[in-house]
Amino acid sequence: MNELTTIQYAWIIYFAGSLGCTIAAWWMFLWAWRFVRYAAVVTVATILFTPYAIDAQTMIMAPAVYTLVFEGMSQGLPAIMPLIKVMLGIWLIGLILAAVLVILTRNIGSRKPARDNTPPRSARPPRRAEYEDTKRQDNTRRASSRGLSRDEYQAREELLKGEVPIRAIRD
Repeated sequence: MNELTTIQYAWIIYFAGSLGCTIAAWWMFLWAWRFVRYAAVVTVATILFTPYAIDAQTMIMAPAVYTLVFEGMSQGLPAIMPLIKVMLGIWLIGLILAAVLVILTRNIGSRKPARDNTPPRSARPPRRAEYEDTKRQDNTRRASSRGLSRDEYQAREELLKGEVPIRAIRD
């Protein structure tokens, strides 16, 4: 069984921290328009997750941002121009993909449900004739999503209004 080396531990810790920074960027821009939020996440992910080969022979990789900073300080701008071009290309591809995603999903979730053309329920209590009609109907028919029959529903409404239901009065 292979043991993890210190470089692998460093990459695991770096990846966890970078993922945390990317999630923080998402949360920071929750108030913004979706494209701005996606652009911020793409920018943070590009800066933190772009790898760069330190040694081309052994393919030892390091985060490109570290190479960008340390090579830029020690050797100047001409040494880091290839890395800047790579990071800029990755960033632009990410922004284009984010824009396509925003365009393709712009109407999802904002569609309004079809209007219900039924007239609004009246606030008045039912007339005696209407009440008798409801009594004649099958009482097992469910009138609410709570599984109450019509009589149970009506008794519940009377209780909620503060009235004493006629069915609740005992001699």
